Amino acid sequence: MRIAIMDDDREDSRKLLDMIFNIQGDYRVDQYPDGRALLDAVQRGESYELVFCDIYMEAKNGMEVARQLRQLAPNTRIAFTTVSRDHAVDAYSIDAVHYLVKPIRQEDLTEVFRRLKRKTEQRKTLTIRIDHAVNVLYQDEIIRVESHGHNTVITCADDSAYSIRKPFYEIDALLDESFIQVKKGVTLNMRHIVRMTFRDCTTKEGTSYLLRRDRAKEIRERYYEFVKNELNEERETL
Repeated sequence: MRIAIMDDDREDSRKLLDMIFNIQGDYRVDQYPDGRALLDAVQRGESYELVFCDIYMEAKNGMEVARQLRQLAPNTRIAFTTVSRDHAVDAYSIDAVHYLVKPIRQEDLTEVFRRLKRKTEQRKTLTIRIDHAVNVLYQDEIIRVESHGHNTVITCADDSAYSIRKPFYEIDALLDESFIQVKKGVTLNMRHIVRMTFRDCTTKEGTSYLLRRDRAKEIRERYYEFVKNELNEERETL
C-alpha cells in the first residue's frame, strides 16, 4: 500500500511513520512537509491509497489541501491528524476515513487500516454493459444518475461518465440507500452532496439542483438523517 504523510512537524511525522510500520502489511510511505509538496507530487503522477493530513500547519491548511487532493485523486482515502476535534464535521464532508487526535495512539491508527479494509470489502457495486464491454462501478464513487432521452448517464467522482441505453428507473432501482432522487430524472449520491437549502442542493463538484417542490421537505429530511447517521458512526469510534 502506498501511503503519504503530510505534516510540518517532523517529530510527529516520524512517530506516525514508526507506528504505521508496527502494523502488519506491505507499505511504502512518503513524507511531505506541507500541502504544496504533496499536491505537486500528485499532479506529477504520484498515487496514494491513503494520505494522513495534518490540519493545523503554518502554510496551507490541511482541510484545504484535502479538498484539493479530493479533486486530483478522488479514490485516495484521507485520514486527518490534528490537536483538536473542531473540524470533525468538516472531515465528514470530505469523506475522511478517520479523524485522529494527537497524540495518536497505536490502537487509533490500527482502526484506520481496519476501516479501510471494511470499506473495501463492503463497497457496493453497479454493473453496467456498454456495447460489448462490462463495467463495474463502485456506488460510493457515483455522483449522479440522470435521464437523457432514451439513455441514462452515470457520472463518477473521477469525471468519467457512462451513457447506457436503459431506462432511468431501472438503473435507479439498483442503487443503494445513499442515493436520493432530487428531481425528475436526477438521482444524487448523498455522500457527494455538500450543501442543502430550502430549495436546492449542491454536489462536491459545484453543480446545483432545484429540489422537487412536491418532495422538497422529504428530500431535506432524508439528507439530514443520512448525514446525522454518518456523523454518529464516526463519533462512536473517535
